Amino acid sequence: MKKKNLLFILLGLALNMQILQAQSSTEYNNQGLAKFKAKDYSNALLDFNKAIELDAKNEKAWHNRGLTKYALKDYKGSIQDHTKAIELNPAYSNAYNDRGIVKYRLNDNTGALADYNKAIELDAAYYTAYKNRAVLYYAEKKFDEAIKDYQKCIALKPADADGYLGLGNTRNMLKDYKAAISDFSKAIELNPTLAAAFLNRGNARFILDDKEGALSDFKKVVVLQPGNANVYFNLGVIYAGTDKSEDAIACFKKYNSILPNEWNGYKLTADVFYTQLHKYDSSEFYYNKAWQINKNEKDILERYGYSLLNQKKIPEAIAMFNNQVAFLPDDPWGYYNLGAAYSVGKQPVESLKNLNIALDKRMVELPLWETDKNLNNVRMLEGFKTMLKKYFNKDILAKYPSMFGF
Repeated sequence: MKKKNLLFILLGLALNMQILQAQSSTEYNNQGLAKFKAKDYSNALLDFNKAIELDAKNEKAWHNRGLTKYALKDYKGSIQDHTKAIELNPAYSNAYNDRGIVKYRLNDNTGALADYNKAIELDAAYYTAYKNRAVLYYAEKKFDEAIKDYQKCIALKPADADGYLGLGNTRNMLKDYKAAISDFSKAIELNPTLAAAFLNRGNARFILDDKEGALSDFKKVVVLQPGNANVYFNLGVIYAGTDKSEDAIACFKKYNSILPNEWNGYKLTADVFYTQLHKYDSSEFYYNKAWQINKNEKDILERYGYSLLNQKKIPEAIAMFNNQVAFLPDDPWGYYNLGAAYSVGKQPVESLKNLNIALDKRMVELPLWETDKNLNNVRMLEGFKTMLKKYFNKDILAKYPSMFGF
């Protein structure tokens, strides 16, 4: 009798130990989840490790550890953990969705799509899975499929702005700008602090030539997201297009300060100084900044060269136009520019040599040949006349009476 009692006591203890063990695994999982939400990923990982150690069938702990490994950029480990959670629970829609996110991050779009599809199959009302699948379709330029998924997001959560934002972005790509503007407006109505909706609505309005509407949207983005480089670029383009040169320069400089290694902002800053303000020393400075980052952009090489030439920095201009020729040896403009620079530098032999190459490569814009003051030092030379007569008959040249300086 005593042996039986002892046996029952031992069995009871064993059962209690199993209950305590399961509770402890759950507690570690919950503790890790709290740390995960606080972005304390390293310590969250330790808790999930312990939860799995205590109960290897705790599917939630495997899933949560997968999320944590993703946050720590251990993508392979994240996939393995989500896969284990799915093995333990084949109907675990969250694990499929989150594994899909990792696969998408690793550019495995096929695998990601299969996981999103499975998550939606298991839960037909899974908003996040539809949204993630829409993002994938958008990235693959399957815009019709993306639109369907964003519309499903809207049907599931009509008060959530993200569905309308995604729908507007997709319609923008399809050049359905009026519909896109309507979608962005609805997103803004639902979330008045959604900077991306203002930015993208502004882009659509700008394309439709509603510059005032675009300007209003971009100014709103500056308030909501003052560190957003793109909005300063866009504002600069609008201001430059309306000859508000100082405002344009201020915006481009702000853009440059946020993205100091991006060449296009420096180029546009220089363009305003060059074309609108005719401040060639300033344009030289910013073209040089752009050129240091991108040495193979024709517009930079050409305008940098003319910024130098307009300051009578002849050797430097010649060097820059030589860079243009080296980069684009079949483009006649580099040779024409060299010819102009050598003319200003009173080196007629080199000037005519390069101008002849430009003509041979079909730089035949005769109105420019007639009016370009940089050619004044060679225009009246017999060699200049002979060169042009080789390529154009007298009837054509007669249309440009000032071609040879008369």
